[in-house]
Amino acid sequence: MVSSRIKLAAALVLAATFTPAYASNVIHFIGQIVEGPCVISPTSRTLSVSCPHESKMHTQQVSYSDALYGAAVTDRATISMKYINPEKSLAIVQVDYH
Repeated sequence: MVSSRIKLAAALVLAATFTPAYASNVIHFIGQIVEGPCVISPTSRTLSVSCPHESKMHTQQVSYSDALYGAAVTDRATISMKYINPEKSLAIVQVDYH
């Protein structure tokens, strides 16, 4: 009786030792980037935003004040800007793609 309990305990320990803690799965991604990113070029008063759409570049001018409030450039992206110094000579421009 004791030896069968020892054998059972040993079998459980061995089973727990050699059993992986997780099951591994593989996820395959199939696809491509349909359109490239927007290109932003700053000028003295505006941001020139060029976004590809249906194999053509569409360019739009966005004022700095519109960018400060998150101006929607296209149905594809929203441009926002935040000054990072009190003199308002340095800013970070963020592009959020939809």
